[in-house]
Amino acid sequence: ALPPDLDSSIESVSYNFVPPKEQKIGPGSEKILQRVDRDFGKLDDITRSVRLYASSGIFSEVPKIAAEHGLSVSAGAWVGKDPNFSRQELDAAVKLVNTNPNVRDLIVGNETILRKELTVDELIKYLREARRRVRVPVSTGETWDIWLKYPQLASEVDFIAAHILPYWEGIPADQAVKYAFERYQDLRKAFPGKRIVIAEFGWPSRGYNNKAAYAGPTQQASALRG
Repeated sequence: ALPPDLDSSIESVSYNFVPPKEQKIGPGSEKILQRVDRDFGKLDDITRSVRLYASSGIFSEVPKIAAEHGLSVSAGAWVGKDPNFSRQELDAAVKLVNTNPNVRDLIVGNETILRKELTVDELIKYLREARRRVRVPVSTGETWDIWLKYPQLASEVDFIAAHILPYWEGIPADQAVKYAFERYQDLRKAFPGKRIVIAEFGWPSRGYNNKAAYAGPTQQASALRG
């Protein structure tokens, strides 16, 4: 069995093509951007938006390519342990947001609390600065349990960008969608009136098995069908 055919019903697709810290423009950048263009030529048939994870270097060119395919962008600033790189990313993200009309929001940090790269207070400082400097909604990407553990984060963002990843929690594929909606409801109860976006959800087509979660195309199809 193969994953089901997809259509434009997917709201957004998370997209990354090089590690954020290998983002410098140099030899080979043109070929990388050509690959991005080809990828977006496929993605524009199934989605209206892409989420990026960084903004400096070669990432700064991606929103323009997305616009050529009619795609909006959720920009990302990769902040973490390295304060110099974090500053570079935040400044680049602000510029990217303010110069590309198709950027609809900004996500500052990706699971930085989960990976213990920043404290909650440190992340809040970045969030407050970003919200001062851009006119689009700002959030940070964290797993659903981190949002519940640190509710003070919710008051520092314009919407909650939650990662709900049943595979990594060992949930069987045929229960993945049900589990995701249950965690979504937990967030709604905890933060009534706050906009909640499931910013990451998916299932691997290959890899190792994780408790009751099995990787593979058949299991992926089951997880995505719900």
